[in-house]
Amino acid sequence: MGAATEVSPGLPVELGEIDRQLGRLWEESDAGKVRASLINLVIYSESPDAIRTNTPLLAEIAGNHAFRALLVQAAPHASEPKVRAWITAHCHLRGAGREICSEQITFRLDGPTAGRLPNIVFSHLDSDLPLYLWWQGELHAEPEPDLWRWVDRLIVDSSSWAQPGPQFRLLRETGVMARGRGAVCDLTWTRLFNLRYAVAKLFDHPAACAALPQLRSLTITHGPGGRLAALQLLGWITSRLRWHLDAGAGQGAALRREDGGLAAFTLREAPGEPGVTGVEFDLGGSRASVARATDGDFLLLELVADGRPALTQLVPAGKDKPADTLLAELGRSSRHPLYWPSIRAIEPLLAGL
Repeated sequence: MGAATEVSPGLPVELGEIDRQLGRLWEESDAGKVRASLINLVIYSESPDAIRTNTPLLAEIAGNHAFRALLVQAAPHASEPKVRAWITAHCHLRGAGREICSEQITFRLDGPTAGRLPNIVFSHLDSDLPLYLWWQGELHAEPEPDLWRWVDRLIVDSSSWAQPGPQFRLLRETGVMARGRGAVCDLTWTRLFNLRYAVAKLFDHPAACAALPQLRSLTITHGPGGRLAALQLLGWITSRLRWHLDAGAGQGAALRREDGGLAAFTLREAPGEPGVTGVEFDLGGSRASVARATDGDFLLLELVADGRPALTQLVPAGKDKPADTLLAELGRSSRHPLYWPSIRAIEPLLAGL
């Protein structure tokens, strides 16, 4: 394998010189460049690759969503306390020959300086614009009430968590500290949007809807590392039907229907793309399914009912690139009201991950 590509976070600056140096950056730029910002986007990560992986991502999304970004790479267990900072701008050509530019301020916090995160954030926000915080990796057990209460949208990706059960509990506590001010946005949930839409559309058909109370079994297929996403889809289906996991059926191996009957479910891992790739419903005399079409840009909806020829329909599958997923979340104002009911529905199964 070749060496990793070097990514520059920009111009090194002293911590107390950031605002002055940003001012100079724009004073020295040509007249065709215009600074723009719709939100404050903070990315916090303890990955040693955080700067290298997130800087190109920020450059990509800046073409569609203007921001001031604070990228924080922390190493709280480093032996030597040290703070370093860089500034740069991501510019994209728009109409009339103008370049619209978003600012990025990058910080490397080593040792105890990682505890200065709230001060770093509040000292460098762009006026009173909304604050979006993308916390990459595991949440901390130590509370940060001074930070959470000012966050408008907390973005996480639960698929990266080694122990989802404790992490979801921490996520709930974070919401309590935020006093309900901010919205929780899970990118694993975001990636399921088109699939959830497709399942809902499938049961818009009268034959499928009529057969749903007779559901015998449900099979969700997912790729490597996609079990949590499959569980979230299961939780969404369960909560929307107002069913529940049956505790007496082998640690929730079945769903208890409203009529008291049981519907088995299976989460099946298959080689291929990560995430959820399909869902199939055995409705007794009928079968309904959603799966990736041969063309990966679409989902194929299929309904076979009463021995008639299959009814099929194609709907967009959405895009799974990290930039596309993040842009989808940045562009929404929803507080995701169905997210927590779906997580509560599959909570007994999280311990097994």
